[in-house]
Amino acid sequence: MRRGEMLKGAFLALLALLFVLAVTDVSWPEGDMDPISSQNVASTMFGDQFSSGYALVVLMIGLLLLVAILGGVFLAKEEKE
Repeated sequence: MRRGEMLKGAFLALLALLFVLAVTDVSWPEGDMDPISSQNVASTMFGDQFSSGYALVVLMIGLLLLVAILGGVFLAKEEKE
């Protein structure tokens, strides 16, 4: 294998590990949700003294979507001969 392919594989494994750790670290709510206010949204997104919030999960999903969009643009690009 070439060094570049090994580097890509290591980066992909690291990214997959970050996704798994981010999803398993968050304590997901159970049951019915309370009425929503801006204070509830802020504490849910960024956490409070009892939980870490969902910001890391949202960041990782956003990163995944960005990579997917860039990959789609790269694949759709026509090659000049």
